Amino acid sequence: MPIKILDKYLSREFLKSLIFSQTAFVLIFVLVDIFEKLDMFIDHRVPYHLVALFYIYQIPYIMILTLPVAMLLASMATISQMARHHEIVAMKAAGLSLYRIFAPLFILGLLISLAVMAAGETIVPFTNQKKGSLERVRIKKQLSQEPQTRFNLLYDGSQGRQFFIKRYNVEKAVMDSVSIFQVDQQNRILQRVDAVRGAWTGDAWLLEKVIIRNFRPDGTEVSDSLQQLKLTGYEEAPASFSKRELLPDEMGFFELRQFIDRLKRSGNQVQQSMVDLYLKLSFPFANFIILLFGLPLLSNSRKGSTASGFAISLLTCFVFWGLLQTGRALGHSAMLSPVLAAWLPNIIFGAIGAFLLYRAPK
Repeated sequence: MPIKILDKYLSREFLKSLIFSQTAFVLIFVLVDIFEKLDMFIDHRVPYHLVALFYIYQIPYIMILTLPVAMLLASMATISQMARHHEIVAMKAAGLSLYRIFAPLFILGLLISLAVMAAGETIVPFTNQKKGSLERVRIKKQLSQEPQTRFNLLYDGSQGRQFFIKRYNVEKAVMDSVSIFQVDQQNRILQRVDAVRGAWTGDAWLLEKVIIRNFRPDGTEVSDSLQQLKLTGYEEAPASFSKRELLPDEMGFFELRQFIDRLKRSGNQVQQSMVDLYLKLSFPFANFIILLFGLPLLSNSRKGSTASGFAISLLTCFVFWGLLQTGRALGHSAMLSPVLAAWLPNIIFGAIGAFLLYRAPK
């Protein structure tokens, strides 16, 4: 069999198994989630079309979440079928190494990882926002029940201003512990205004116990203290701070990075957000790492047994997911650096997979 035909054959068989596995996982996930949320749907008398729309919005997130498992099971099905028909033995007898046999699958794994990363930056944040809005407004009917007190509020204002508010009372339009940063186009802080309290007077914000710090180009600063300061000319009104902040799953990589930059400038802790940021890079590549680990392992399973291959696949995914959650927890608690916490499963499984591939009979 010519090499190009062999590559097409392997890729086609793998993609057929992947589509089947992914579809099965999405259906199982949706069915389990429906049973978990059944009380909510019944209590709020949610129409069938809204339930369907809720899960349509959730499908991209489910697909990305379950794709590494589907990748491994698809590789298991492909390798088991080839082993049953002695195709791997025949390919090796024809002079093809294990590296060359698995090359199209590794390339597919890398391309799928890049596609997942692109989807995580564009499609998934959008659909997660739509799903969250649908659940709050049309299912739970919480349009008039937004939190009356918001904490650690960040807001990009007009004319290069950035607001950080420790606590904001939506109903009374009162701020507690507010910082306002004036930045230039290079993101350098020109002025910082800190106040213990701020209240809306009807036409402007009135700050109390204010410290104003102006930063000069030479690195020096000039500060001043005021008992009160009225922010005349500011476009920000109470409604500006009443909007809900997006969750990490509702933001892409660059949006989350900008959010973290604002947190840093306000002196806030960013450890947990940094872990979530790096996970947006590391998790898509889990699809490639899973293949790198699983293919040489499955190729050595005795006679390509489907049962043993399935057991190996499930165990691999269970351990990988456990490492992912462990790394995330250690990162959130600052016991590991954010980069290491996010990439820990990929590093461990990637190293073991490379070793197994190297030691596998060629």
